[in-house]
Amino acid sequence: MYQEQPAGPRVVIRPSIAVELEWVLAAAARPENRADNPILVGLYAAHPGLADRVRDFWGVGPPRSGMGCDGHHLELLVLANHGGLLYGDDGDALVARLETLCATAPLDLPLPSETARDRAEVLDRLTRLRKSRSLRRRYVALVGEVWHALRDAWIETAQPVVAVAVEARLRFAHRAAGWEDGIGEAEHFDGLLERLVAELEPDAELAVVPAFFTHRGLLVSLPGVLVLGVRTGPLEPGGAAERARTIALARRLKAVADPTRLAIVAALAEGPRTVTELAHRFALAQPTVSNHIKVLEEGGMVTKIRSGTRRELRVEPDAVAGLVRQLEALLGEQHQ
Repeated sequence: MYQEQPAGPRVVIRPSIAVELEWVLAAAARPENRADNPILVGLYAAHPGLADRVRDFWGVGPPRSGMGCDGHHLELLVLANHGGLLYGDDGDALVARLETLCATAPLDLPLPSETARDRAEVLDRLTRLRKSRSLRRRYVALVGEVWHALRDAWIETAQPVVAVAVEARLRFAHRAAGWEDGIGEAEHFDGLLERLVAELEPDAELAVVPAFFTHRGLLVSLPGVLVLGVRTGPLEPGGAAERARTIALARRLKAVADPTRLAIVAALAEGPRTVTELAHRFALAQPTVSNHIKVLEEGGMVTKIRSGTRRELRVEPDAVAGLVRQLEALLGEQHQ
């Protein structure tokens, strides 16, 4: 956390899976907002119809005011903040509590960052979620579906980038002369950010959220916090954020770089096997095979399963395909 000294707003710099998911949901309605992010392009391409269902969700039932909120899903940020889940990078925790949060959603919020129309749209959504159990369940199911489609890419690629970006922002902010200088995007909101900061209550905070899926930026005023979502691009030379994007990919490549481990993966692709069976097949001692398996597990390439009394190993579903997709995304970006 970074706190401005001696005056100015209390500034925190943290990750937020809620902000990430809000942008992923918003991108469903705006193909141009996902065009520069290979993960978002791949996510919606791999799940036909998902973008349409996200985009059209709030159009279900009688005609209403339309998309509103410029295609955004700000109700998710309200719900996350309501449940104390605005910060953090655990989407499973957010989805697990989402139905309860919908049922107790706050319905009287000033939302000074929004236009009157968008505020009305957000409050209407929250009211409908609070009143309708069936709508809550459909909403939670849809957000959960998007999260589970995104989860592996988040853990493997996006989460390490965000962690590095948070650290880079902290270093940058500590060297800044004031909060405006510590937030490079302050000038991008045509004075709105400064106005909203000036209106913050004494115990409220300005949360800067480096977000992997943010297209340009996000500014939302919630109870107790003004949320500023910013891109994860590095503020300093050295490309730390770019290097972070390859951490998980390098781990997987290292796991299969050894000829024996690659042969084990190929053998397991034919079907599950025990360590004993693999040791016999490759004429290796069981401890040697176990060591290779440990590296493959850490790289996310294989997993243990129980079949009756047997403990077998199998290739992690989609692991090889995921490795190929990551390479294509990385190399494709470099040649664009």
